[in-house]
Amino acid sequence: MKTPLTGILLLALSVTATAKSYPPLQADTLQGQTISSKGKMTYLKFWATWCAYCIEEMPHLQQAHEQSQGRYQVIAVNVGFNQSIRGIKTYINRHDYSFPVVFDATGDMTRQYQVTGTPQHILLDANGTEIYRSALLTDELKQHLATHSGVQP
Repeated sequence: MKTPLTGILLLALSVTATAKSYPPLQADTLQGQTISSKGKMTYLKFWATWCAYCIEEMPHLQQAHEQSQGRYQVIAVNVGFNQSIRGIKTYINRHDYSFPVVFDATGDMTRQYQVTGTPQHILLDANGTEIYRSALLTDELKQHLATHSGVQP
């Protein structure tokens, strides 16, 4: 259940104090492709099918993917906790989402990016430096994506 207090607490936890750099993410998607963040601006969304906020924000993720026009890439990273590949594929197919989906079965990616809850939005520049992080979809995230896609939020 969403309450104003929950939103305030999540927002308070969402801002990154210092920019961190990460090694390139390289993974196989559930769609059978190998993807990498090396040399590409990348929008990562860590999520789970049991996360109500995550599910509510998925249409935005699809829209960001469609509007990226090669200027940045969108990768949905399922955290793998209490999830199955079959269930995730069923969910993605039911909604016709076309963005790449990675299943973090071991939790390594979730730990690497220091994700402590879902959803988690992380925007990385082409060098792997964190530009922005938030727990929820924010106007600031939309503005960052719009700036890099040429589409106004």
